[in-house]
Amino acid sequence: MTDLTLYGRRVETVFELLGEAEDDITYSVGWGLAQSEDFARALLAEVYGANVSAGELTAVRLQEVDKETGRTDVEVESEWLHLIVEAKRGWQLPGYDQLEQYARRLKPGESRRKCILVVAECAPYYPLVATMPKEIYGISIRYLPWSRVAASVKETADACRRQSERRLLLELHRYLRRLMTVQSTTSNLVYVVTLADEPLEWSELTFKQMVYERDRYFHPVGGPGGWPKTPVNYLGFRFSAHLQRIQHVESYEVTTRLHDYLPEIGEGEEEIPYFLYFLGPPIEPSVKIHMGAMQRNMRAWAALDLLLTAQTISEARDLTRARHEAAGIPFP
Repeated sequence: MTDLTLYGRRVETVFELLGEAEDDITYSVGWGLAQSEDFARALLAEVYGANVSAGELTAVRLQEVDKETGRTDVEVESEWLHLIVEAKRGWQLPGYDQLEQYARRLKPGESRRKCILVVAECAPYYPLVATMPKEIYGISIRYLPWSRVAASVKETADACRRQSERRLLLELHRYLRRLMTVQSTTSNLVYVVTLADEPLEWSELTFKQMVYERDRYFHPVGGPGGWPKTPVNYLGFRFSAHLQRIQHVESYEVTTRLHDYLPEIGEGEEEIPYFLYFLGPPIEPSVKIHMGAMQRNMRAWAALDLLLTAQTISEARDLTRARHEAAGIPFP
């Protein structure tokens, strides 16, 4: 079969043609629920419990709009159950006001059991998950990570005897797994950061010690600081105005518990999710590669080969951007 590429990247499932935005994921899951009754029943069982009967499935609704209570992502309705799914990409969660709107939508008297399900990438122990209300107006609020939803899709596909349905579910599983926070292991891009040597208020380790003595590094998952939303494949470290070393990311964790991995970090200081990287052996440049036209703490992306051959980090960054633009590939 001929390979299909989109922006230079191979398209492995039909769902990828929709895109990777939050609404695109919602539409893909909604299509899977509508096309596979087994998957819809599996999701309802995850939320309500395996012993709760759904009765006949009656509707899957996407982007249902109500003037008073806003727009829902997905609604799954059956003879005896009514579920609203609020789907988020990444580690963001809906606020109380949004959940209250959904609860008001479900509040009018009806005999069906009603529930609101929030789906995001957060681990169940993430503080904002733990503090989500358990119910509003008597409507239960549940949480599932995308990893569990994807696993449910795969389990349903493995048990499915209808080949067309099984094929669709396997494609949906691959799509969801690809969109979850995963490392691009084939990327040759290096994310260059500055290593501070000053002590931190909340840690006995400096960032330079973390890298040089522990082969560890961490940063927030996305956020207002412009940090990457997906884990990087290579990290470049600079201080004293030039590039010091490059290290491959051998593995990583998404955690709000840095203290569990680095005891010198104060316990309870972490309130947001971090990528914690476990680094491989260092690659040290054979010549001095100065920072060039960059501010002191500025971070940069650069291709590995260009970073090791350019005269400055800023030159490698600019050449990498030009290479991406010529190939029609978005630059980070």
